[in-house]
Amino acid sequence: MHRRLWLIVVVLLLPLLVVPSSAEAAVTALAKVNFQPAAGAIPSGYTADTGAAFSATTGSGWVQQGTATPLDLTRNTRDRARTGVDPRLNTLIHLQYGDVGGTNGVLTAGAWEYTVAAGTYQVTVSVGDQAPYDSRHTVNVEGIRAVDGFVSTAAAEYRQATVTVVVTDGRLTVDAAGGTNTKLNYVEISRVTADFALKVDFSDAATAPAAGYVRDSGGAYTAARGYGWVDLGEGTPVDLTGNGRNRNPAAGQADPRLATFVHAQLPAGSAGVVTPGRWEAAVPAGLYTVTVAVGDAGTAVDSDNWVSIEDQNAIAAFRPTASTKFATATRTVRVTDGKLTISPAGGTNTKFAYADIDEVAGGTTIPAVRTSTPANGSTGVSLTTSIVEDLVLPNGGVRTASLTSSTVTLARLDNGTAVPATVITSGGGDVINLSPTAPLAAGTAYRFTVTGGVTDVTGKPFAPYSIVFTTGSGGGTGGPVAFDKVVGVATGASFTTVVKGPDGRLYAGTLDGRIFRFPINPDGTLGAATIISTVRANATALGLPGAPARTVIGMAFDPASTAAAPILWVTDNYEFVGPLDVPDWSGRIGRLSGTDLATYTSVVVNLPRSVKDHETNSLAFGPDGALYLSQGANNAMGGADSTWGNRPERLLSAAVLRLDPARLPATLPLNVKTEEGGTYDPYAVSAPLTLYATGVRNAFDLVWHRNGHLYAPTNGSAAGGNTPATPATLPAACARRGYSGPVVPGLTGVPTAETDYVFDVEAGRYYGHPNPQRCEWVLAGGNPTAGSDPYEVGAYPAGTLPDVNFDLAGTYDAGLHASANGAIEYRGGALDGKLLVVRYSAGQDIETFDVAASGSLSNRTTGITGLTGFSQPLDVTEDQTTGYLYVTELGASRITLLKPRV
Repeated sequence: MHRRLWLIVVVLLLPLLVVPSSAEAAVTALAKVNFQPAAGAIPSGYTADTGAAFSATTGSGWVQQGTATPLDLTRNTRDRARTGVDPRLNTLIHLQYGDVGGTNGVLTAGAWEYTVAAGTYQVTVSVGDQAPYDSRHTVNVEGIRAVDGFVSTAAAEYRQATVTVVVTDGRLTVDAAGGTNTKLNYVEISRVTADFALKVDFSDAATAPAAGYVRDSGGAYTAARGYGWVDLGEGTPVDLTGNGRNRNPAAGQADPRLATFVHAQLPAGSAGVVTPGRWEAAVPAGLYTVTVAVGDAGTAVDSDNWVSIEDQNAIAAFRPTASTKFATATRTVRVTDGKLTISPAGGTNTKFAYADIDEVAGGTTIPAVRTSTPANGSTGVSLTTSIVEDLVLPNGGVRTASLTSSTVTLARLDNGTAVPATVITSGGGDVINLSPTAPLAAGTAYRFTVTGGVTDVTGKPFAPYSIVFTTGSGGGTGGPVAFDKVVGVATGASFTTVVKGPDGRLYAGTLDGRIFRFPINPDGTLGAATIISTVRANATALGLPGAPARTVIGMAFDPASTAAAPILWVTDNYEFVGPLDVPDWSGRIGRLSGTDLATYTSVVVNLPRSVKDHETNSLAFGPDGALYLSQGANNAMGGADSTWGNRPERLLSAAVLRLDPARLPATLPLNVKTEEGGTYDPYAVSAPLTLYATGVRNAFDLVWHRNGHLYAPTNGSAAGGNTPATPATLPAACARRGYSGPVVPGLTGVPTAETDYVFDVEAGRYYGHPNPQRCEWVLAGGNPTAGSDPYEVGAYPAGTLPDVNFDLAGTYDAGLHASANGAIEYRGGALDGKLLVVRYSAGQDIETFDVAASGSLSNRTTGITGLTGFSQPLDVTEDQTTGYLYVTELGASRITLLKPRV
């Protein structure tokens, strides 16, 4: 159906447009540049670059690597003047002369830049040189690796490579970051024009369109034409033919595209159609650059022009004046439903002048925003909101270092004032989160922007993205309870977890495996720490991968501990620092004892591990004396995916596990490896480590409440994950649990994110994260009916039932993209018995739940004074003698004290 429609559109547009076939893109040569000394002969067809600093006049040249500062590298050019060698290869420029010493060159590393229009480019580079072969040539084009560590030999002195890149900032950049003494011979640049292009001039029916444009005079959308108008609210075709205008010759507008327009929202009583409309064009699914202009060449200044393109805002609240009649904006948007939509929603009498639409070549390889929370155009947004973007990540996660106050921004729409905020990603690198450091103003519009300065882990820039939302009237939901902050009572370490010991001191674990022990002063502040490095020392002694670093998340004092002889159980894991190379089976549980907890006893080893930060998390002793622990999932939604290194789930992953100390073998550690040569069986009658509850994706913390219930704040997945499908022959694990159906389809690239959860965990129940090793196939609540269902996954066909063990009654919403992490039951005061849950991402705060004796949770509350405005808070604990709270803030490398306000 779509193929037939596309052919019709091409035939109709052919007289006006050159539209390449959908199978290929047009490549147009733009520049060929040879790097050489000024005195050398220039190869035929090339221009010479002799190392001069970048200047706007020439439009090309050299800058300091990683900056825009011009840099003269003329001393780094060479001509080897060898016979029988391609003249392009005889010459070169050192990008990193200082890597090999010497004085006949510039020691500062350089990058070459060439001025181009925003768009897609095919770039060929050549590197290499004659002997001695003292270089490791590495070349990046717009952050994309073209040549990776090439070392010349007598048999192969040169290497050429071609990459396709997207330029968004007007400069194509070539650098050698990661290389040693890289020598560049030549560069060839071509412009890539994508498959689909459409230029539309909005006008009255009598006026011919501008050259190269098709005319749109308000006609209703038809499949035959492939574009036109639909009702703004209902989306049904609507004819706005009477809304076209041409202001020339009276206006004397030189640009014919601006002389004409169509009213998208004609005021009541005007001549024309007053039904507001939006404009749509049939396009293949993909990434598009769209430029839209609004305005009126005449004297009218009665419009409040708003334009959104797909899910992004392009123009907001443009009010023309006698001197500024037009506004133009360009957005790069994703189309997934076959229709590109340009909408005037939010405006009054918006006037569309023209639109240019170009498909972005290679769009499927470009990281982009999938969905935004809040969405574009949202109103009544909380004053303490975070802005969280679900992402399309074809090459892996976000590069954390690229998230800065200049690459991800929030600003007031009325005056452009920047909002101070922290910008982070999740541990999995699969979202972008901006959290203001103070509440936003009430009833105010804000623009949120992701620029092309954000990159993925391969260095590929994101497609730019921008939305506008408006805050509500304010008014807190937190009630009269309040806390006063004492920020940074401990600083200088990446504190992950915190707990008060039986000796009255505060213990804090870190990302790198240290444990800080603080005396607590009478006013709640902390004294000088004793640093306990037992975990690191043990990892080094055993030669564990990544040693001495070991991330400590779980810490629980043994019930047999005393003030004089504390015994601390810990989980420690391979430290994740960015690359997707964390070894599987690298989690363990240890027990620290003796003077200053200097003795490490390895209790459990070979727990599963994801390639990123889903690992062996929290520990909590239950009322039965057993030790409960949370084991993270290996991927996003149960099926292997590239964002999570294509690692499958293991039998013990995505679960709450129960360790019975009485069943531990006399000789430790207990090896619990279950696959890839492991034989541990958690279902064996005498197994020390068993599956208590399953489908718990990534629970950072566990809390045993005085009502006897176990609560687990749990991170749901960002969008884009895969789910498993039931195979034709069910595995043996299905017989163990008595599973015989139904058939569950697998999903690829699930388009919606899960919320985050708090689970009231019960033995033997399932909490929504699939694991084929346990014959668990259905994500969350499935999609049981055609209507709206709790925790449904709309990508499933209607009728997909949840797993028979799914505990819907024990599943509670902690907030979309909350990253629900540390939790406690508060003891004493007005919050007595409430569950406090730290939200690392959206909100960066602490929310509370009322807890019933039956175990049910209710009245989720945010905005309590003193429990907001943190920097990536991760864990919380209470000193029950005072009611003071201690919060670890990973984003600020500190611990903050919260004192209940009397």
